[in-house]
Amino acid sequence: MKKNLKSNKKTHLFLSILFSLLSFSVFAQQHTVKGIVKDETGEPIIGVSVTVKGTTNGVITDVDGNFTLQKVNPNATIVFSYITYLTQEITYQGQPQLIVTLIEDSKKLDEVVVIGYGQVRKGDATGALTNIKADAASRGFAPNAQDMLTGKVAGVAITSEGGSPSGGASIRIRGGSSLSASNDPLIVVDGVFIDNQGLGGVGNILSTINPTDIESFTVLKDASATAIYGSRASNGVILITTKRGTDGKMRITYDGNVSVSTPKKKIDVLSGDDFRAFIKESFSGLSNYDEMLGKLGTANTNWQDEILRTTFNTEHNLSVYGTANKVLPYRVSFGYTNLNGILKTSKMERYTASFSLTPTLLDDHLKISVNGRGMYVNNRFADQNSLGAALVMDPSQSVYDENSPYGGFFTWTGNDNNIIQVATKNPVSMLEMTKDKSDVYNFIGNAQFDYKLHFLPDLRLNMNLGMDYSKSDGTKWISEFSPSDYAYGGYDSSWDQKRRNSTIDLYAQYAKEFDFLDSRFDVMGGYSWQHYWRSGSNIGYRITRYDEYGNPKLDSQSNYETEHYIVSFFGRLNYSIKDRYLLTLTLRNDGSSRFHKDNRWSLFPSVALAWRMTEESFLKEVDAISNLKLRLGWGMTGQQDINLGDYPYMPTYMHGVGDQASYMRGYNNGTPVWVSLLRPEAFNPDLKWETTTTYNAGIDYGFLNNRIDGSIDIYHRKTKDLINAETKTTAGTNFKEYVASNIGNLENTGFEFAINGRPIVTKDLTWEIGTNFAYNKNKITKLSAGNEADAIRRVGMNIHMVGQAANMYYVYEQIYDEQGKPIEGFYKDLNNDGLINEQDLRPYKNPSPDWTIGFNTKVIWKAWDLSIAGHGSLGNYNYNAIAANNAGLSGTSIYANEFLSNRVRSAFDSNFQTGQSLSDYYVQDASFFRIDNIVLGWSFKQSKLFPLSGRIYGTVQNPFVFTKYDGLDPEVFGGYDGNVYPRPLTILFGVNLNF
Repeated sequence: MKKNLKSNKKTHLFLSILFSLLSFSVFAQQHTVKGIVKDETGEPIIGVSVTVKGTTNGVITDVDGNFTLQKVNPNATIVFSYITYLTQEITYQGQPQLIVTLIEDSKKLDEVVVIGYGQVRKGDATGALTNIKADAASRGFAPNAQDMLTGKVAGVAITSEGGSPSGGASIRIRGGSSLSASNDPLIVVDGVFIDNQGLGGVGNILSTINPTDIESFTVLKDASATAIYGSRASNGVILITTKRGTDGKMRITYDGNVSVSTPKKKIDVLSGDDFRAFIKESFSGLSNYDEMLGKLGTANTNWQDEILRTTFNTEHNLSVYGTANKVLPYRVSFGYTNLNGILKTSKMERYTASFSLTPTLLDDHLKISVNGRGMYVNNRFADQNSLGAALVMDPSQSVYDENSPYGGFFTWTGNDNNIIQVATKNPVSMLEMTKDKSDVYNFIGNAQFDYKLHFLPDLRLNMNLGMDYSKSDGTKWISEFSPSDYAYGGYDSSWDQKRRNSTIDLYAQYAKEFDFLDSRFDVMGGYSWQHYWRSGSNIGYRITRYDEYGNPKLDSQSNYETEHYIVSFFGRLNYSIKDRYLLTLTLRNDGSSRFHKDNRWSLFPSVALAWRMTEESFLKEVDAISNLKLRLGWGMTGQQDINLGDYPYMPTYMHGVGDQASYMRGYNNGTPVWVSLLRPEAFNPDLKWETTTTYNAGIDYGFLNNRIDGSIDIYHRKTKDLINAETKTTAGTNFKEYVASNIGNLENTGFEFAINGRPIVTKDLTWEIGTNFAYNKNKITKLSAGNEADAIRRVGMNIHMVGQAANMYYVYEQIYDEQGKPIEGFYKDLNNDGLINEQDLRPYKNPSPDWTIGFNTKVIWKAWDLSIAGHGSLGNYNYNAIAANNAGLSGTSIYANEFLSNRVRSAFDSNFQTGQSLSDYYVQDASFFRIDNIVLGWSFKQSKLFPLSGRIYGTVQNPFVFTKYDGLDPEVFGGYDGNVYPRPLTILFGVNLNF
């Protein structure tokens, strides 16, 4: 019995050891791990990166949040990461399935944002900057990059040039800091500087970038954020970061849409019947009444209907991205856009392609980023003067006249049967008998190398090589039978342009954390070289007019080649103590070839302080406050983009072309011999930098775990040594009456407020809402070399005057009758001298707004999403030139030089018999709020019935504008409401598919 007991013990011991060994053997084998990743509401998250820590073994969750990870060792750490969520690490211990819940990173303080020459944690930023992620679901109809920014950033005003498919856009950050120099911000795409002088054949430089390729925008607003760019940054900086490859297998995304655009509103003018009745009722007593009646036609032509149309547009975008061989993240995209303008004959056709390679080599010590994007665009431009002609062309006349030798179009001719040159030309003929085209090729690319030293990992060396190259050409042909050019013999011209902007940036960055005061030290220093070169030519001939040699008569000819350089040394110091007290110092020394060597270099410093108050003990335990950071900044920036060419400091000469710019030297066998003139241009060797000094104070805030967040900023900007392009010179001291000089000072003072909230966050329903508004006051404080307080400079309808905002309207103060109607020719005698003359003109109102407003909201309910975005302004005034130029109702205003002119109906409100263009009656409040787009979408997941995931959406663009303005559209850059291309109403249907 004892023997059996011992035998059983040995057996049990052997079996236990054997079982343990088998268990260990089984557990030691590599496993296949399956699981699902969800968010806090229980919804699966698509695209989460699931990797085994310390290896390249990883996968991406599918449309249902599921993943399968092969070859996982026991006790391995699995890392789950996804943008906007906190990264989570889980130790694998043989679980049959992992259910992982990711927590949204609501603090957002560790989010990395792009700044000048590097990146920074959002919580560590000391300057006034705003980062906007590109949201494809809320994008709506946005064929150009700036459309994605409109209304999204406080203090940034974006105004497009109407509805033209090739039209440009004006971007202003915190108002304008210059009078004659550029007020455009610096735009940097993946480290490549974009030339503000524009691109021939393309109205909008940002149209070179496909919006679907954009990952994010970072807008730098105050000097502490922008001073690292020195001479380029007086008007703010917009950094555009494009999309990169991602970890995992290859994925394909298609985004396409079709849209219909139609004129939304037209100017109210007299119809043919109304015009005939007006002539008969108003001018029967005139001596030339019968002559006027004889000129009337029998038609009812709506000339705006004849030149405007409803159009069909398409857009297609395809992107392929992933990681090749687990070491080379890549992204390739292709895009095609076809936009037909609502003004007949206007069209833009664009092809884009891009690639991005972002490998990490040498054990993560060397990061390489190679990006390139190319564009080809074919434009046809419509003659926008036809818009103005359509308002005044006699509506009683037909469009066509079968007996007309002028292309078969009705044309005003005099009693001598010749074209009346001063008469309104047929608007349809202006479009159909003119072909104005351009072909543009553009490439923007860069290669950036970031090396973390093996022997000193805290030190990084960065080199960025970039280029922006373009080649464009175009032709403009006007038929010799066209009413507009018949007397001149038609027109045939061609032009070309080449442009090459090169950038080399080199910098070193050393970052170190110290136990002393729990501090972090980050210092960067570098060198930048930029070269801007362009050349071009144009030549134009008359088709049926010939010179003395029998050749088509030369009408215009020019060619040019020009370049300028900017060389810079820069540095930045970031220092933080206890993650609470932050200091940033920047310094940049810029040299520009646009100035004389004695004035070429200038130093631009800045300093900023920030206090993260929520890290203090008295706030750290306050759950309601999740972020509170105080920012103070001061800095100086410069301006050398002076709109006066590349050589304003040296004597240059203009080569004259044509008989009018030549003198006759004599005769050769009876034939005149003409010699072209070389005309000297004005120059100023003492020209130097404009300098803008900015003071900024701001607060970044967040409440309720950042369910509510935003920022508040106040600023004061002072620009001195304004480059004044029209400084009057002493007779005989220069080659022109006016020359560019550094005379004048300008100030901008403002306030900005932005707030974003998520009032509802549940499993099935999420509501996000955001708004921003900004106030800016502009004032000229000096405008002369001396201290003349009454110094003024007129610019058309506008004036610069000390003590006033720039570009105030300069008009008479209108007097009204008891019924509130303006009395023709009655204006206030401001100087009480008994006369009404130029001495009684006064600065009145401003085209720039006092307030700008942005609004956006998004509601997500299950698979449905609804987004609404809008923007507006308050306190801006337009000069209604359409009403002012078409106001005269007298017989001589309606009928002169043997042709009739129509009138806008608003002319009968004032009943002016002759035009009163300098009356403040036409300076009208143009405050507005526009709903930019309404987007409704439905998302679907991959299923057995349909192997793809994606989204179907519809957009209404420009549906509503709320305004009291009497004109066609209150949103007019510069405030002069003349022949503005109407913004259309667009309805779009699109689909997004993920393969």
